Amino acid sequence: MMANRSVAVFDLGGVLIDWNPRHLYRKLFRGDDAAMEHFLATVCTPSWNLQQDAGRPFAEACASLKLEHPTHADLIDAWIQRYDEMLAGPISGAVEILAELRAREVPLFALSNWSAETFPFALKRFDFLQWFQGVVLSGEARLLKPDPRIFQLFLETHAVDPAHTIYIDDLKPNVEAATVLGMHGILFTDPPALRRELVKLRLLDPLELARVGPDLVGQIDHAAAWVSDLDRARAFYGRWFKATATSTYSSSKRDFQSCFLSFASGTRLELMASPGESPRLAHLAVSVGSRAAVDRVVKEMEAAGVRIVSLPRLTGDGYYEAVIADPEGNLLEITA
Repeated sequence: MMANRSVAVFDLGGVLIDWNPRHLYRKLFRGDDAAMEHFLATVCTPSWNLQQDAGRPFAEACASLKLEHPTHADLIDAWIQRYDEMLAGPISGAVEILAELRAREVPLFALSNWSAETFPFALKRFDFLQWFQGVVLSGEARLLKPDPRIFQLFLETHAVDPAHTIYIDDLKPNVEAATVLGMHGILFTDPPALRRELVKLRLLDPLELARVGPDLVGQIDHAAAWVSDLDRARAFYGRWFKATATSTYSSSKRDFQSCFLSFASGTRLELMASPGESPRLAHLAVSVGSRAAVDRVVKEMEAAGVRIVSLPRLTGDGYYEAVIADPEGNLLEITA
């Protein structure tokens, strides 16, 4: 039975792409998490956003919401105007699994609750979205998971047999809906667990699991460089390497600005500017997959005598990280 599962269908946000409005609004609220959470719970709520995922135009949605909350008009407009800043980047480890499936010629599809208006932001950022043979978006179908009709639409549109299909999602109701229709549902929790499930289903080779190992695995998340002119550096990489940039992050606590550049491969470069910092390569960031993993590896490093430059913390632009020094004194960010 396992050997028959030969088609892989992925959810996107929360599985392959780190999408979260907090990545944007933490900056707009200047680190006031309580005020941010209140805004996201009472103004731009998950249920409000789901209406756009179901096909409601953002112009209509924002206009209606601003009538109810006129004092938050700019914050409401920021949802669509600065949407790209909600996309922190690919989920480290998950995209590597997608690449391995692609290399094994496993047919790949995507089924996502995503607005048709905002999906182009992701298409521009993430080259791996071109690897899918087909994508069904709730915003185009005007149906939301876990409604079984959107799963049926996907199966019929792409002539996929559910008995041959696995479906990967980070939300249990969506996994359960896929399972009812005959797909093998996998609840995504983290990349190592997903890898183990795919090995059981014979979509990945056991040797690949052994090579990665069952414990913590690090992935290079990004490199970072100090620059004297952020706009000039951003324009350089955009012109010559077709890198796409996020909006500029400005710290509310110090004179510091930064942005992230994404290249077609998914590789990222952070550009940083601050008075007193000379242009130079600054650090590498290594992702270990979760906040718990950051806490664990830093604790083990500290016990082993590794120099800890800064303990795990949540940064103003939404990253959970610690900074350590390798044996040569090079700085490494350990990120979730």
